[in-house]
Amino acid sequence: MINIIFKKPYKSLSVKLSLFFILLFTASSSLLSDSFFKASDSTIEIISESKTMSIGDELLLGLKFQLNPGWHTYWKNPGDAGEGALVTWNLPKGFKASEILWPGPETIPVEPLMTFGYEDQITLLTTISASNTAIFPAILKVQVSWYTCKDICVPQEANLELTIESGDKKNTLFTNELSSSFLGLPKKLHNKHRVEVLDNSFFLQMELEGFTTIDSAYFFPEEYGLSSYSEEQIFEINKNSISLQILPSEVDLQLQDFAGVLVLNSQETSEFFNIDLDLNNGLKQESLSLADFAITILFAFIGGLILNAMPCVFPILSIKILNFVEQSEGSREKMIQHGLSFSVGVLVTFLSIAGLLLLIKSGGESIGWGYQLQSPLIVTLLIYLFVAIGITFMSNLVLGGQFAQLGNFTQGYNDIAGSFLTGVLAVIVASPCTAPFMGSAIGIALLQPGLLTVVIFISLGVGFAAPYLLLSFYPSLLRVLPKPGVWMETLKQFMAFPMWGSALWLTWVLSGQVETDTVLMVLLGALFIALSLWLLEKIQSSEGYIKWISLSIAALLLGSALWLVPTDYENITENNSSDLNSYTPEILEELLAKNQPVFLNFTADWCITCKVNEAIVLNQVSIKNALRSKNIAYLKADWTRKDAAIANKLAEYGRTGVPLYLLFSSEGAPLILPELLTEDILLSYINDIE
Repeated sequence: MINIIFKKPYKSLSVKLSLFFILLFTASSSLLSDSFFKASDSTIEIISESKTMSIGDELLLGLKFQLNPGWHTYWKNPGDAGEGALVTWNLPKGFKASEILWPGPETIPVEPLMTFGYEDQITLLTTISASNTAIFPAILKVQVSWYTCKDICVPQEANLELTIESGDKKNTLFTNELSSSFLGLPKKLHNKHRVEVLDNSFFLQMELEGFTTIDSAYFFPEEYGLSSYSEEQIFEINKNSISLQILPSEVDLQLQDFAGVLVLNSQETSEFFNIDLDLNNGLKQESLSLADFAITILFAFIGGLILNAMPCVFPILSIKILNFVEQSEGSREKMIQHGLSFSVGVLVTFLSIAGLLLLIKSGGESIGWGYQLQSPLIVTLLIYLFVAIGITFMSNLVLGGQFAQLGNFTQGYNDIAGSFLTGVLAVIVASPCTAPFMGSAIGIALLQPGLLTVVIFISLGVGFAAPYLLLSFYPSLLRVLPKPGVWMETLKQFMAFPMWGSALWLTWVLSGQVETDTVLMVLLGALFIALSLWLLEKIQSSEGYIKWISLSIAALLLGSALWLVPTDYENITENNSSDLNSYTPEILEELLAKNQPVFLNFTADWCITCKVNEAIVLNQVSIKNALRSKNIAYLKADWTRKDAAIANKLAEYGRTGVPLYLLFSSEGAPLILPELLTEDILLSYINDIE
C-alpha cells in the first residue's frame, strides 16, 4: 500500500514538472525572440506582410502592441498626460522607413484630465522601401519606447529586429491583419469642410453628403496648443451639415494650422479623417510672438503717421496749421508745452477709444475702428461741432472761460488745455479713416488681451502726434511756412469752409441712417447752433439785461439743437436693400458654390478712403468692363450702419475697419487687395483670374 501511495504522487509530480519545463521553454523562446518582447503590462511584436522583398518594393510592417486589461498607451498627441511611442529605426544601407502611420485614437478620460490613446490592442504601421543599393538578406532593427498606464504609468523599452530575404513578396500570417489596419487609418476628408473662429471658439463644419447617419463626432488635435483637451466638444447635426464647437487651448502657441483627426461615430462604426486647414484667414488667437508684436507696433506707428495725410483728417490739419502759424512767434518752451499737450490729448483719446472698444468687446458686440460714425447720435454731434467751429473761424467770436476751449479751437491757444482738446478732436475726426498699415494693426490689436491692445493703440497715437511734436521741439522747421501777417485772418476764415464741408459730408452719412425728416431736424439744429453763436458774437461787448436775454436765447437754441439729436437708427427704406449687388453671406456662398469669381467691396458712407477708391477706381468703365469680361460678380458690403454679418466677415480676415477688398477666384482662398486702389493695380489682379 505504501508503494502504491507513493507511486501515484510521483507520477503526478513528474507530469506536472514536464509540463512546467515545456511551458518554460516555450515562454523562454518567445521572450528571447528578436521580433517579440514581453513587458510587465504589455507585449510588442514586429510583424510584416512578407518576409521577402525585391529592390524597388515597399514593405508594410507593424509594431503590434497587446495591452493587459485596463491598461492603455498613447497616441502621438497624448493629450493632458503621457507620451506617444518613440520609434527609432536602425536600417542597413539602401533601406528607408516612413513616418509612423498612426491609427485613429480614442478618448481616455483620467479625471480631471483628458488623454488620447489606445486600449487592448493597437498596431503602429510603417512602410520600408528598398533602393538600388539595398543588400539582402537585411536585418531591420528598431528601438521602441512607450508608456503603459492604468493607475500608474510604466515606461517600457524594446529592441526588435526582423530579417528580410530577397525575393518576390509572399503573404504571411499577418498580411490580412496589416491590410485591415492600413485601411482603417485616418483618410482624407473629401466632403466640403471648413473651420471658423468665432467667440473664442473653433467651429469645425462639414457637409453631410455621402453620410447616412452620424451620432457623434470628436476632433483630436495633432499638436499641443491648439484646442482644450478637457473641455467638452459640442456636436450639432443639421439637415445637410454638422458642426463641432471646440474651445481653444489655455496655452496659445499661435499655431497656423488647424490639424488633427476627426472621428465620426455611428451605431455601426467609427471613421477617422485627417483635418488640415489654414487658420490664416481665420481670427488670430490672443497672443503674438515678440517679433510679430514688434512688427505690429511698427505698423501701428506708421499707420498713425500716415493718418495725418488721409482725407478725413484734412479739417483737423487746417486747425493744426493755424496753430503752427500763430505759435511760431512764441518761445520754444511754450511751443514744446503745446506740442506735448496736443500729444497727450491724442494719446488719452486713443486710450479712451481702446478702453471703450475693449469694454464693448467684452460684452460680445462686434465693433471696429470708425464704428463711432455708425451711431446717428455721434454723427449729429460731429455735424454740430463742425458747424460751430466753422462759425468761429468766420466770425470774431471770442468765447470766455472753459467753454472757449470747446467752441474756439483756433483763437490763440494761449492755455495748454486748448492744445489738449485739439488733440482730442483730431483723433475723433481721424477715426473713420484706416490708413495703410493701420488696418491690420488695429485688427490685431482688437484681438489681443487688454494690455497688448493698449500698447498698440499707444503706438498709433504716437505716430499720429509725431509730426506736431517734432515741429514743437524743432520750431526752425516752421520756417517753410509764411510769416504771420494780415493774411492769417483771411486764412482763418477760409478754413471755415472745410469745416462746413465736413458737416455736409456727415449729413450725407446721416442720411443713410435715419429718415429724411430727421435729417431736416438735424439741419434745423445746426441752424440753431449757428444762430446761438451769432448772438454770442453780437453781445460780446454788451452789458445788462440785453446780454442776459441773448444768453438765455442762445442757451435755449443750444438746448433745442440737442433735443433734435437722433439717438438710434430708424427703419428707413434703402434703395439698395434689394440691390442684387448687396452682400449677404448667403449670396456669397451661393456664388462661390457655382465656382463664380467674386469681388467683395467692404465700404461705408463715413469712410472717405472708401468713397475715393470707388470714385476713381471701382466706378470706372474699365473696371466694370474687366469684371464683366471675366464674369466676376461684384458684391458691396455696406457697413454704414451696424451689421453683424459684415462685422463677422471682416473679423474672419482679421479686420475691424473698412475699406477691405477681397477677390475670390473659382477656388482657393481670396486675395486681400491693397486698401489704396488704382486702376492699374485692380486690373492686374482681375486679369490674373482664370
